[in-house]
Amino acid sequence: MIKLIIICGATAVGKTDFSIKIAKRIGAEIINADASQFKRYLNIGTAKISEEEMDGIKHHLIDIIDPCDDFSISDYQSLARLKIDEIHKENKNIIICGGSGLYIDALVNDYHLNADKSNHKLDDELYNQYSNEELYKLLESLDKDLATLTHPNNRNRVLRYIERAKCGDSIKNDNKALYDCMYLFLNRDRDDLYNRINQRTILMLENGWIDECLDLRNKGFDLSKIKEIGYKEIGDYLDNIISYDELVDLIQKETRHYAKRQITWFKNKTIHQLIDVNNYDIEDIIERINIFLKGEENEK
Repeated sequence: MIKLIIICGATAVGKTDFSIKIAKRIGAEIINADASQFKRYLNIGTAKISEEEMDGIKHHLIDIIDPCDDFSISDYQSLARLKIDEIHKENKNIIICGGSGLYIDALVNDYHLNADKSNHKLDDELYNQYSNEELYKLLESLDKDLATLTHPNNRNRVLRYIERAKCGDSIKNDNKALYDCMYLFLNRDRDDLYNRINQRTILMLENGWIDECLDLRNKGFDLSKIKEIGYKEIGDYLDNIISYDELVDLIQKETRHYAKRQITWFKNKTIHQLIDVNNYDIEDIIERINIFLKGEENEK
């Protein structure tokens, strides 16, 4: 069975730096598992890894679709599994790195969709009376896994997922592991993480995020249809719907909420080794990884 090192955790926790350190030590290539980084042109607002940050480590499944394109779990499964096979054939180690928990889970386990979604129709009038938050809570009550795939304010997608869940078109997992996985869950003190999110939001805006959004508009993309946190909000700011202070506050708050959902997912859905990013011994981690890769892993 092919072995995978999975580096996961919330946004802004420090996965990028950590994954590069590990990849350099074990001779690995990295397959992206952050849904936001699949998308071209969304660089600043998604904290996308740069060529310089890669530091010579080969990365896969970054910048493969346009900002408003859908990229399903099935699409990710197919492409990521092909990459895993390719890298394995080259006798290189493989790291899966990202914060999109359901994509990772669907990749390494035998997930499938069990219904034909093309036959389903949504009665829009039925849902018009509900707010975005109310609809998202309904989706969570119907299918928590589907709910993790979208932001509460992405109303159209929330409605589509409600339709799928109501019609039995939810994600199923046969609990059959397709790979031998070692999960390294990166963690920070919650206040520390939230402070990093708040500061990173300000830096992103200062470093050209608004100009990035203007460029997207010039390319013909509708910011309101980009589901990643911040793009719709910057569109509202550019249209004088909200102030700059409101923009900052909204992005910070939504990112903190997203991070909380990510933490909950990984804590509840994976058997992992917890890594305190402020206090870890890299040599100890490398030793554990090497034991795992040699097939002699012991529970620690």
